[in-house]
Amino acid sequence: MINTLLRQLKSSTSTSRLILGTHLQPSRHITRMAQQITRENAEEILQNVDNFLFDCDGVLWDGNGPIKGSLETVLRLKELGKRVFYVTNNSSQTREHYVKKCSNYGYNAKKDEILCTAWIAAEYLRSANFKDKVYVMGKKESIGEELDAVGIKYTGPGPDPIVGTSYADWLENVKLDPEVQCVLVGFDPYISYMKLIRAASYLKKPDCLFLATNRDGSLPVKNANICIPGTGCMVSPVSLASGREPIVMGKPAPNMFEVLRKVHNLDPSRCMMVGDRLDTDILFAKNCGMQSMLVLSGISTVDDIQRPAETAVTIDTRPDFYAENLACLGMFI
Repeated sequence: MINTLLRQLKSSTSTSRLILGTHLQPSRHITRMAQQITRENAEEILQNVDNFLFDCDGVLWDGNGPIKGSLETVLRLKELGKRVFYVTNNSSQTREHYVKKCSNYGYNAKKDEILCTAWIAAEYLRSANFKDKVYVMGKKESIGEELDAVGIKYTGPGPDPIVGTSYADWLENVKLDPEVQCVLVGFDPYISYMKLIRAASYLKKPDCLFLATNRDGSLPVKNANICIPGTGCMVSPVSLASGREPIVMGKPAPNMFEVLRKVHNLDPSRCMMVGDRLDTDILFAKNCGMQSMLVLSGISTVDDIQRPAETAVTIDTRPDFYAENLACLGMFI
């Protein structure tokens, strides 16, 4: 069913635009200020929401492991008959890997309840009947596996050491694969100058597709003095060098929700997106007509909500509700 949906959507949409969710309208319930979770509004949420979509990193777990109280809250929602889905911008793992990770943490998620950007990117290309080769800035064990699963050829994952030391050396020695007709940028721990050269060079061809799994600036790790740059730090230099903007697969674009909406017959007005980022999770909710809750266990802070003039937060990225973490919702249900 998913494959049929993607083909239908592709047939009616230009490749220069997002192929999924183009008809969804932004939510209209954005005029009130964000409310901190209380017993009263938690009961309101339970009455008005049937389906909960959870971001993973920064909500259920982070780089330090599980976030306390998140599992118990999700399990309680399931006991109450709510449907739960896992919607992540992380392109470092396949859906199969996420099933295992969720199981290890006690969530026992099914494959069709999980959407990740590596899979969405592969499905995008399959739905477009893409027959050429993809240059991948990303991990073989995630994006590569998803492309393998749909029979699409690719090159690029892994280290690409510097060749030469000068402009002239690169002009002479960098060789491009003539079969490449798509550049796909995801999280790539082996990002290098040579990869930027290759990606931007392929994109000089006007008919070469430019896809990005997401544009997250950093990964959520609370109480650490180290910043872990996200996929956006790989996408931006390719975009700048090539002078082109990518088609973004993940949040805040509505792609992943449109798949869930069709496959699981979801009413967006009865759905709530729970995430840790205003610029991806909460904007994603608004773009798809869902209710939203921000948890402060990841990237965005309460100051980002309360000082919009200073943090460039607009009404479109203000959540309906917020809480210190997911456990705070669990306390009231």
